Amino acid sequence: MKKVLLLITAMLLIFCSCSNNEVTKTKTADMLDITNDDLDFQGCRSRMDSVLSAIKAKTVILENAHNAKVRTNAENEYFLEKDYILTSFEPFLLDSFRLTDRFNAELDSETAKTLYELESNGMEIVYNSDGETYFCLQMVSEVSVREYKVEYDKKADSFRYVYSVENSDGEYTEEFLEFLKTENGAYVIQSDDTRCYVEFSDEDKIVYFCCGELKNEKFSVKESIFGTEKLAVDRNWVLSREKTKYANVHTYSEGVLSHEDCSSGPWKTVKINEADFASAFYAHK
Repeated sequence: MKKVLLLITAMLLIFCSCSNNEVTKTKTADMLDITNDDLDFQGCRSRMDSVLSAIKAKTVILENAHNAKVRTNAENEYFLEKDYILTSFEPFLLDSFRLTDRFNAELDSETAKTLYELESNGMEIVYNSDGETYFCLQMVSEVSVREYKVEYDKKADSFRYVYSVENSDGEYTEEFLEFLKTENGAYVIQSDDTRCYVEFSDEDKIVYFCCGELKNEKFSVKESIFGTEKLAVDRNWVLSREKTKYANVHTYSEGVLSHEDCSSGPWKTVKINEADFASAFYAHK
């Protein structure tokens, strides 16, 4: 009987240990959760979405919790409090990028004509692709050409998207978006108005990130990071221009989120200690 009890006790200890390990492995919303490891454009795009999802969760959850505390402590006009954050964090909102949802090896020129008919506004649809590294959708009229082009570098696991327009005034870039994992393991994302640099730990937790959005200027596609397998950028890459050129900057380092913006007048800085709102992340798993 004593042996049976010892056996049962041992089995319970093993079960509890396994359960604890499962709890430890549970990811919160602000952790990197890559679910697609396909080495193609859509897989690379999915990995970018995973990186963005983590930094958005870190920022939005902390800022919402911070604002809730300000509202609680303020009497009425909480939005006038100097520490109340009025702006939302929504980086890399490109209107046209959704058109690349269907860029894959199966899409051909005839199918593209049907899929993009409503988007073309009567313009002729021309689609060319090698099914792996190059995808190009054009909408052509007598007076202009709208081009949506994606290049994917499998070796660097990097993509570049460029939306350009050509008309009687010339050819110019409307939007672009690039994504790359650097040699030191950091992720970098760049569009025409925003840059982001992110570092994760081996446990997929955010160690550091900086995301800066320009105010009245644009980054140029000539500053491309695409396909640079050994891109050597560091934490200073995002803020490569004077601080006054930016509309907002979000930085996370050593457990503190720094929100800086000048959207409502003078430059405003709010620092949020993550330890004060740690439980908020478990409500957004």
